[in-house]
Amino acid sequence: MRVFAAVLCAGICPALFSQSPTSVPGCEARPEVRQAIDEKLSDKALDSLKLTDQRALSYRVLEDLIARYPRELAPYRQLIQFARWNDAEHYPAVVERFVKQAEQHPNDPLALYLAAEVLTGKDTPRSIQLLKKAKSQAPDFAWADLALAGIHASGKFVDKKKASQEIAAFFGACPSSTDGSAHWLLTRAGGPELQVKVAVALRARLEKETDPKRLQDYSRLWGLEFRTRPPQEHEALRKQVAADLNRLEPLNPKPDAEWLAFLKDGYKQSGASAETVKSKEDRIIEAFPHSEEAFTVVSDRWKKSHKEPEDQKDAAAWAKYNAEHRAAIKDSIARFTDYRFLQHVNLFYVINDDPDISEKEATPAFDDFLTESTVYQQPSAWTYLSAANFLADHKWQPERTLDLVRQGEKSLATERELDGHDNLSAEDAKDRARSWLYLEQGLAGASLRAAKLLGRPADAEWLKPAVDGPPPADTKVESSYWLNRGRLASLEGRKTDALAFYQKALFTRPEAPQPYHGRLKDDVLDEARILWKDTAGTEAAWTVWSSVPAGKPEELAEGRWEKATKTMPAFEMSDLSGKTWRLKNLEGKSVLINVWATWCGPCNAELPKLEKLYQKVKDRSDFQILTFDIDSELGLVEPFMKDKGFTFPVVPAYSFVTSLIDAVAIPQNWVLDPKGVWRLTQLGFFAGDAQWEDTMIGRLEAVKTQ
Repeated sequence: MRVFAAVLCAGICPALFSQSPTSVPGCEARPEVRQAIDEKLSDKALDSLKLTDQRALSYRVLEDLIARYPRELAPYRQLIQFARWNDAEHYPAVVERFVKQAEQHPNDPLALYLAAEVLTGKDTPRSIQLLKKAKSQAPDFAWADLALAGIHASGKFVDKKKASQEIAAFFGACPSSTDGSAHWLLTRAGGPELQVKVAVALRARLEKETDPKRLQDYSRLWGLEFRTRPPQEHEALRKQVAADLNRLEPLNPKPDAEWLAFLKDGYKQSGASAETVKSKEDRIIEAFPHSEEAFTVVSDRWKKSHKEPEDQKDAAAWAKYNAEHRAAIKDSIARFTDYRFLQHVNLFYVINDDPDISEKEATPAFDDFLTESTVYQQPSAWTYLSAANFLADHKWQPERTLDLVRQGEKSLATERELDGHDNLSAEDAKDRARSWLYLEQGLAGASLRAAKLLGRPADAEWLKPAVDGPPPADTKVESSYWLNRGRLASLEGRKTDALAFYQKALFTRPEAPQPYHGRLKDDVLDEARILWKDTAGTEAAWTVWSSVPAGKPEELAEGRWEKATKTMPAFEMSDLSGKTWRLKNLEGKSVLINVWATWCGPCNAELPKLEKLYQKVKDRSDFQILTFDIDSELGLVEPFMKDKGFTFPVVPAYSFVTSLIDAVAIPQNWVLDPKGVWRLTQLGFFAGDAQWEDTMIGRLEAVKTQ
C-alpha cells in the first residue's frame, strides 16, 4: 500500500523530531489541526469508504498534519488509535515506528510519550519507564500524566493513589479539557473535589465558546454537574440546563441532525415537558428525514407502542411481534437511507435467529452484512463466526461456511497476537482467555457442522489436534469442548463415541437453553437425538440417556452466575430522591444491586422484570433491591424513570462502579449477604429466563445461610 509505505517512511524520518525537542504539546490542538481532523476524518467522511480507502485517507491526512505540525499531539494519537483498531495487519509497524523514534530521540519527551502509548498493554513496565522519563524532562507535560493515570487506574499495575495524583496533575495543567479518555479517568481516579473543579472550569470555557462542534461538549459538562451535585440540587441544575439551551439554540442557525439530537437530549435533561421533547424530535424527523437521528426517534416510538411479549415460550405472540418488527425494519431501511448500519447490517441481526426464513430471502441481507463488516470495517473473528454460524444453523452453503471459518481463524490469530494485554487484572485475564476459547470452539463447531453437511471428514482433519486435546480447565466452556468432540466423532462415523461425548456436553453445560422469542434452540440435544435415532435407540432409553443426574455439581448449575472475587467497599451515596444509602445500614438484609444505564439495550429488557421484583419484595424486611446507574449523562435518568414508570431506587454510581470494576459490562446483578459480603455476580441478561424474579429471590434467600 503506497500510503502505508509513507507511514513506514515517517518512522525513519528524524526530521520530524528535530524541532524544539524539549517543547511538549499543550492541552488543546491548534484550531486548524482540530478542524482538519473534524472535517476530513469525521465518521460521515469515512463511513461510505471501503476500509482500504479509509486507511489511505486517514494516513494521508494525519501524516500531512504530522509533517506540518510535528509538535502537535492530536495527529499522532489519532494515527495510533486508527491503526490499532482499523489496520491490524500493519499496526505492528506503527509500534516499531514510534519505538524506534524514541530510541533515536531519547531526550525528546514527545517521542518517549508516543513510544509509551504503543507499548502500553504490550510492554507496560517499559511504557511506565518512558513516561516517567518524559516527565523528568518536561515536568509540565500533562499528557504523560494522563497516560500514567490510565495505567495505574486498573489492571495488574493498579495503584489508586498514583492514578489519583496523576489525573489531578493532568487537570491541574488542563482544567477545562474535554478529552474523552481524560474524563473517563476523572470518574475512575479523580476525587469529588477535582470533579467539581473540572466542572467549574469547563463551564467557564464553554460559556465563551461559539463553535457548534465544541458546544456539544455541554453534554459532558451537564453529566459532570449532575454527578457532582446532590439530588436536592438537581432541580436547580435543570433550570441551568434550560438557560444553557436558550443561549445555545441561536448560536447554530444551520443545525445538522447531530446538533438537533444534542438539543433534544438537553431538553430531556432540563425537565422539559413531554410535548416540548416531542416537538424537538419532530423537528429532527422533518429536517433530516433520512438520518440516523431520525431513525432513533422513530424506532424508540415504535418500540414504545409495540411491547415485546413477556412470555418467551409464547410462539404465536412472538411470531406476530417478529413479523411486525421485520416489516418495520424493512420500512426503515427504505426510509432512513443515510444510516449506514441500518442499511447494511441491521436486517441480518433481525433475521439471524429465524429458522423459517428462506435462503433466497436471507442471502441478500447476509451478503450485505458480510460485505459491510469485512470490506468497510476492520474484520474480526466474531464477524466471521457470526456469519459461519448463521449458515451452519440453516444448513446452507457449507463450502462457504468452511471458507468463513478459515478467515475467522486467521483473524483470531492476528487479534491474539496484537492483544498482548500485560496490564489485566487476574479476573479480566480469565475473562479474556474465556473469550478466546469461545471463539476457537465456535469456529471449530461451525467447521465441523459444515464438513458433516458435505460428508467430508477430511475437511475437519486440521481440527483434530485441538478438538481431541485435553478439556479446558474453565468449566464455563467445557460443554462446548465436549460438543465439538461429539461432532467430530459423528463426522468420522464413531457413533458410540459421539453419543458419549454429547452426553458429557449435556452434563457439563452451565445451564440448559431456555425458550427465546417463542423458540427453543438446543444444539446438544438436537444433534444427539438425530444420532440416537440413527442408531435405532428407543424413546425409553433416550429418556434415561438425556436425564441430567440429580447429583450434578452445584457450580455447574450456577449458569451465568459467578462467585464474587471482590470485596464490596463501604459506600455512602444518595439516590435520585435524596435518600442516603450506606452499606453498613444494609446489614441484616440480603441485597440485590442491579448495575445499569439508560442506553443499554439488555438493561432495558431486564428493568421491567426488576420493577416487578421490586414491587414483590419492597415491603420485606430481609431483602433490599437497589440499583446503581452508570449513565455519564445523569440528567437523562430521572426522565427515563418517569417515562417507564419505574419506582425502584436509583443511586447515581458512575464513579463508584467504574472505580470498582476494570471492565464494566452491563447489566450486572450483585448479591450481598446480610453481613454485607459480596457473594455472587451475574453478568448480562438472558430474556429466556421465564422465572427471572423467582431466580433472584432464590439467590437472595440462599445467601442468608452462607
